[in-house]
Amino acid sequence: MNEAEASKLIREHVAVTQQKVVLAKTIVLGAATSDCTSDSLVHAVLVANDAEMPRQVVLHDSVNPLPAITATANALSWSLAGAEAIWSLIHSGLLFPLSDVRGDAPSVQWTTVIPGSGGMSSGWRFEEFFIPTPGRLRRAPSSLQAGNQFLTEPDLYLRSLNIASMHAEVVAAFRESVQCFRHEFFTSSLAMLGKASEGAWLELGTSLVACIPEADEGKFSKQRTALEDPMTGTFRKIESVLTIYDHQEVFGPISKSSGVRIQELRSVAVWSDAVRDSRNTIHFGVAPATPITYEKLAAPLIGAVSNVRVLYRVKEVADATAATGNT
Repeated sequence: MNEAEASKLIREHVAVTQQKVVLAKTIVLGAATSDCTSDSLVHAVLVANDAEMPRQVVLHDSVNPLPAITATANALSWSLAGAEAIWSLIHSGLLFPLSDVRGDAPSVQWTTVIPGSGGMSSGWRFEEFFIPTPGRLRRAPSSLQAGNQFLTEPDLYLRSLNIASMHAEVVAAFRESVQCFRHEFFTSSLAMLGKASEGAWLELGTSLVACIPEADEGKFSKQRTALEDPMTGTFRKIESVLTIYDHQEVFGPISKSSGVRIQELRSVAVWSDAVRDSRNTIHFGVAPATPITYEKLAAPLIGAVSNVRVLYRVKEVADATAATGNT
C-alpha cells in the first residue's frame, strides 16, 4: 500500500456520529473543572474510548498497515467528536471559553523504512479534520455545585433516558422540552414533555395491540378504536393501554418477561396525568394552581427518565413477542 492509498483509507474511515458526540459531551462535562484546556478535554475523550493516535504508520510490504490506519481514523473521529462536544457545551452555557480559539490541524507521520532497509518518511496533514477550540475553558460556576445538569442539555438528557428504540417524534419532543427548560420557557417545556409522554404511551399501545391473538381481538376492540381515533383524548388513550395490559391472561408472559406489573404501569400513568394536568395551562383562561417554576418542572422532567423507561421496557418485550408470534 502506498502513501496515497493509505491517506485515502484514513479519510474514508473518519466518521463522527451523533452518538459519538453525545458520549463525548458526557466525558467532557465530567472532566471539565474550574480551569482546564481543550486539549485535556479532548484527550479525556480519546482515553475513555481507547482511541490513541499512532506515532507512525509503516507502509512496507512486510507490515500490515491496516491496524495503524484504522487507529488513526478512530482517533481523528473521536478528536472531532470531542471538539464538537466542547462547542456544543459552550453554546449550552455549561462551559465558558477563557481564551481565543487556537490549535493546529492534526498530522500523522508515515514511513516506508523498516530496520535493515531504506525508504522515505513524511507525514499527512488533515486540514479537513481540524476544529479550532478555545485554549482554556472553565465549567460554568453554577454547574459545579448543582446536580441534574442533564436537564439543560438535550443530548445529555436523551443519553440519560438511553432508549434506542424511541420514535423520532418522541425524541424530538423531549429535545425541545429540555431546550425550552434551559431558556426558562417553562410552559412550552411542559407542553413538549406532555407530547413526549403521549407519544410513548401510544407507541406502547400500538405494540400491545400487535400482540393480541386473533381469537381475542373482539375483547379489545373498544381499546383499539380509542387508540386509533385521533379525536380521543390522551387520558382515554392511556386508560385503554392500561385496560389492555390488565388482561394478564393474554399479557402475563410480557409482564413476566419485562418485569413490569400492571401496578407499576399505573404509577407511570399517575406521572403522565400530572404532566398533562400542568400542561393544560396552555389553554386560554386556565391558570395553574401554583406558578410553573424551575423547581415545579424539574421534578416531572427527572421523573420522565424512570417512567418512560418502564413504558419502553414493556414495548421492547411486546415487539419481540409480536415478531415471534408468541403471546
